[in-house]
Amino acid sequence: MEKQVQETIKILKQGGIVIFPTDTAFGIGCRIDNEKAIEKLFKIRKRPETQAVPVLVSSLKMAEDYLLPISEEVVNKLIKKYWPGALTIVLPCKAEKVPDLVRSGGLTLGVRMPASKILLKIIEAVGVPILGPSANFHGEKTPYKVEDINPKLINLVDYVFPGKTSDDKISTVIDCSKKPWRVLREGAVKISNKQKAILIIDTASNQVIKVELRIDSNEYAIRQKMRLRKKAQVVLPMIEKILKKHDLRLEDLSGIEVNTGPGSFTGLRVGIAVANALSFILKVQINNLEKDGIVEPVYQ
Repeated sequence: MEKQVQETIKILKQGGIVIFPTDTAFGIGCRIDNEKAIEKLFKIRKRPETQAVPVLVSSLKMAEDYLLPISEEVVNKLIKKYWPGALTIVLPCKAEKVPDLVRSGGLTLGVRMPASKILLKIIEAVGVPILGPSANFHGEKTPYKVEDINPKLINLVDYVFPGKTSDDKISTVIDCSKKPWRVLREGAVKISNKQKAILIIDTASNQVIKVELRIDSNEYAIRQKMRLRKKAQVVLPMIEKILKKHDLRLEDLSGIEVNTGPGSFTGLRVGIAVANALSFILKVQINNLEKDGIVEPVYQ
């Protein structure tokens, strides 16, 4: 086995492309700093250039060399808990160090530390992250065994490292480049500690409508001066605007809060009506009122 390990390291260092087993599926990769190898990998896999690829690292320090400062929250809640393992984390990256094809022209990078001691040894010896998409032509099934790999693809690479995967599931992918975090693909790891996004509606004033988002401990607000008779027409567009600003959908809301007074009766009625309608549609709590699992509407 050591002979195959050293051969893999040698080929990757020289800019070759290798198929290898990970702790999830078989991957195909090359070093992150060889753009010709990256272009070749995209070409032989028939992968669209508009699709970014994940990279595999051997340590948190290696990941930090290519990423912008990682928040303590991500380190404590995800990296320390799930690495090494089947969790790919998308984070803002140092774009000047990551080839355009790898990040598909964006400013983020998907990174994973695999739970395979042999693969970690290989990556560490290469000295830089290696690309880690699944070893298949674009659109084909993910291979979990050597016999699942298309022979035509095998003929196009420089080396196939023998071995077995330790799981038959793909990695989970979570985007931590924005708040709240969003699971992009569910796989072997189940992420249950979602961040909370609370919508706050305040139509009590006759002069100003205020719509806020509370994402964990952070609050973001937009305000609009308004005549009373116009409130009903602008509340929903304001909600849409603030959600879009934070790359959220209504379905991402975990709760709603609404000002129930004191204030203008007509204004309060508008806000409460919108809140009740959204809580009913989304099946989320309003003003933290819930009884036997059923959302209780707010009446005023």
